[in-house]
Amino acid sequence: MSSVFFIADTHFGHRNILKYRPCFKSVEEHDETIISNWNRVVTKKKYVVWVLGDMCIKNKEYDMDNLIYRLNGNIRIITGNHDHIKYYPQSMIWNGIWSKYDYWLSHAPLHPNELRGKRNIHGHVHNKTIDDNRYINVCCDVINYTPISLDEIRNKQ
Repeated sequence: MSSVFFIADTHFGHRNILKYRPCFKSVEEHDETIISNWNRVVTKKKYVVWVLGDMCIKNKEYDMDNLIYRLNGNIRIITGNHDHIKYYPQSMIWNGIWSKYDYWLSHAPLHPNELRGKRNIHGHVHNKTIDDNRYINVCCDVINYTPISLDEIRNKQ
């Protein structure tokens, strides 16, 4: 079983995301569903979870300070365009693009000329998946709001 997982665009605390995710009646239901799904598959503290951007949105009326501490695993966040950095411990933040596990990890999909023979695990596009097998979209919207394991990604190749 894999000890590495990926997810993107959780948008915790983001009221506006409900316009694009009508299956949820409230931001609290949205967030609690993702937290429950996350903790169901990420069962050990030593498991690594890569969040490929847009994890938490600034929300003064919502307790974001404690939310990420409810999530299992060793969280690594590649920041996205909607991230509010103050919610994250510095040890979780990985800015930019990273080469890991023979893949490129990024928030937004990389330009095809920059792939250099590797596939790209990314977020940002929500349910608008790129029709090209070099790109693996791990946005919540396409992975049933549940982190996906590296083994599962490799098995789909």
